[in-house]
Amino acid sequence: MTQFETEIYLRYRQIIESQGVGTSVLAGGESPAPRYTHMEDLLDRYDAFCFDGYGTLYNRGGFVYEGALDWYTMLRAAGKEMRLITNAASDVDSVLAADAGKRGFAFSEAETISSGSLLKDLCTELRGCGKALSEVYYIGRETGKHVLESCGIKAVAPAAEPVEPIVAISSAKDTPETYEQAVKILRRPGSMLLVLNSDAWAPKIPDENGVTVREPVSGELSERLRRDSMCEANGGAGCETYYLGKPFPAIWEKVKRSLPEGSRVLMVGDTLGTDVLGARVAGFDCALVVGRNVPVDELEADEKALGIRPDWYL
Repeated sequence: MTQFETEIYLRYRQIIESQGVGTSVLAGGESPAPRYTHMEDLLDRYDAFCFDGYGTLYNRGGFVYEGALDWYTMLRAAGKEMRLITNAASDVDSVLAADAGKRGFAFSEAETISSGSLLKDLCTELRGCGKALSEVYYIGRETGKHVLESCGIKAVAPAAEPVEPIVAISSAKDTPETYEQAVKILRRPGSMLLVLNSDAWAPKIPDENGVTVREPVSGELSERLRRDSMCEANGGAGCETYYLGKPFPAIWEKVKRSLPEGSRVLMVGDTLGTDVLGARVAGFDCALVVGRNVPVDELEADEKALGIRPDWYL
């Protein structure tokens, strides 16, 4: 991980611990060294398998990782509960499920739980505190506006300012102009930053030699905005920031409500700071797909930096 990425995920952990959620699990001391295994060897250990999407099962443009469809087919044939747990906020859950289906992963809408789907609950909470949340300044994919619209929120024009100083980020689609405008809005007193996708870095599709390059995404953009929002007008505190999705508790509560009580659950993902940390918060076991968002030669150092380990390596 880069130093900035490490700082972001340590901040996530600090926020979670300050809420008293998962504290006993995260503070549990040195965990045993994970061992490499195969999905078929985990079949009888768990009743439910939760999968991250991008970077774990598939990537952009219809790309599917080798072996991922075999996992899916095997678990379906075994009658296991399956969930797609994604920080993608590029559209509503029905569309995300359909997009996964086009790649061969036939998750139903009910089996698909995204970070964007949590926005409705957050809006209810904030509106209960007197916020109108009728419009926001938005940076992200055009289709991400569907998530906002499902909550009764309008995205203002790129050169405009919303009535309330609120910025929403779903992906790193900023330009110098939109970034400058977002900072201007977030420096207003009482400003809020809604991070619809908390992923800080993500793997790109492997090149023709099988080499994976990682790139900063929405969580990294959001942290730069948060830091740049600190100014004299708001007492140096910066904007109030709300994070949706993994690793934060709300998404795991939604996952648990969707599963049969008492299920033995395994979370499978490619990112220590969201998938593995999040599984620890949820009280789930977790398996890390190594070599995607965590390069093999950085694995030990990254685990030490964040103070977390998965139960298994895949």
